Amino acid sequence: MNNTDFLEYLKNEFHQYHQIPTQETQARREKKQFISGLMTASRFFGISYDALQVIVEEEQRKGAPPFASLDDKLIVPTYIRQQTAQQQSNK
Repeated sequence: MNNTDFLEYLKNEFHQYHQIPTQETQARREKKQFISGLMTASRFFGISYDALQVIVEEEQRKGAPPFASLDDKLIVPTYIRQQTAQQQSNK
């Protein structure tokens, strides 16, 4: 699997996560853990933090409410949340 395929797979997993109803806490928790593992593994593939940030920002632009709950906020690594918050405050 090359980096492009991996990033597409990660995007798909984010999309699937946001499609899970908030009432299904166990399913959301499991998907969140899986995505967290994928983001950690992405470093093994040499994927940059910037590339991961692009995926998170794309999900936000698509209208997915990434921070609807604390669990949703925690799925995004801290370094990306902080950079995204700084960029939004600079606009």
